[in-house]
Amino acid sequence: MMAEEFQTVVDDIRESLSLNNHKLKRHHFFREKNHFNETTYILSMEWFPENSNIATDDYNPEGTAVVDVNFHTKEIKQILFVNNVNSADHSVYPSSVVKEDVIDWIEDMTALTFGRQFLIAQEDEQKLVFRAAVDNIPVSPSGMIRVEFNENGLLTLFSIDGEFPTEEQIEWEPFALTPDTYEPVAETQCQLLELPSQEQEKWLPVYGMEELFLTNDATRTIPFTFGEDRSSFIPKDEVLRWDAPLEGNFERKEIDLSSEVTFETVLANTPHPDTFPLTDEEVEACEREVLSFMRLVYPNESGKRSLTGFYLKDGYIKAEIKPVHDAKKALNLKINLIIERNTLRAVNYFDQDNLFEAFKHFAKSDKPILSSEEAFEKLRGHLDIDPVYVYDSERETYIMCGKLDCDYGVNAVTGEVLKLNEMF
Repeated sequence: MMAEEFQTVVDDIRESLSLNNHKLKRHHFFREKNHFNETTYILSMEWFPENSNIATDDYNPEGTAVVDVNFHTKEIKQILFVNNVNSADHSVYPSSVVKEDVIDWIEDMTALTFGRQFLIAQEDEQKLVFRAAVDNIPVSPSGMIRVEFNENGLLTLFSIDGEFPTEEQIEWEPFALTPDTYEPVAETQCQLLELPSQEQEKWLPVYGMEELFLTNDATRTIPFTFGEDRSSFIPKDEVLRWDAPLEGNFERKEIDLSSEVTFETVLANTPHPDTFPLTDEEVEACEREVLSFMRLVYPNESGKRSLTGFYLKDGYIKAEIKPVHDAKKALNLKINLIIERNTLRAVNYFDQDNLFEAFKHFAKSDKPILSSEEAFEKLRGHLDIDPVYVYDSERETYIMCGKLDCDYGVNAVTGEVLKLNEMF
């Protein structure tokens, strides 16, 4: 039974991607969790061209097709040809010559509709990048599609990642945010930061804003997150204090973040461990473990750090610990404490303070002169507000929001308006 199910997927991929002159050399199974708390099993295959004489297990010869497919739904997630050499039958792939043919091929591969579910985000002669959208409005969390071609116009990469919502997942409403509704929220987000000026080798006090989502009725904000899935995040705001340190040493243990699983697990369709929410008992135990860790590893920092939250990652619990008084918020330095979920014991940690080393010699910032109200008046005309459909985990649907952002900051001493991305 196992061999039959596996062979069916292999045969389908061989035919649909025209890999008839290839041999399946290696394969692995991986387990993933998406933002909707759903589990996906990926079969990753490495197809060698038959004329390849490479025998090593550690090297993929030129023209190898690396194909990732959702094992249960048969959706192709990635096609990559090694060294930009498409060794398959080119007739089943689009060329870079006609963009419309590429889009038609993507629609066939993904069952998505161009213009309604994805749009062009970037294009050049050898690359097209698409982003998820609903009727020209971006979504968050988003999805991305990439296709790349070699100098002969042959496809060498196709990949699709993230979320592409259907119309049924959207709570439709017209964008209604206006300056009188979003500017008061923006003003509360105007904060004093310290940013490193490479040119002056000095810290500068700068008022700026952190981008966020504002609901269409302007009653609630949703944090903007990039990269790591934090849909399981449980926020905390607890200053970590203690009377006495703990004696002893913290023993770091190796952590296994691999998502590879056995075929038996795939067939059983076992849910990803991160799909099971943290319980109140687990959170309380983790809070105690964080405090014990701080007393042991950072014994002199009572009252200087705060626990900001927990979330699940690859079977572990991650705790975020940040400085309490940190004007250098733009660097977002923190301690990530890794806790084993089955034992609720801390096993490793990553202190991002080492990223701060490059700026240790910078001169301290001057004392601010401008108030946040004065700074915001200078930023008011630089605010950006764009409609975005954002997934609301409470309502399990995408709701209309405005992405509120500002690319500029204000020097708190001189009052100069600065383009923030030009400071680094």
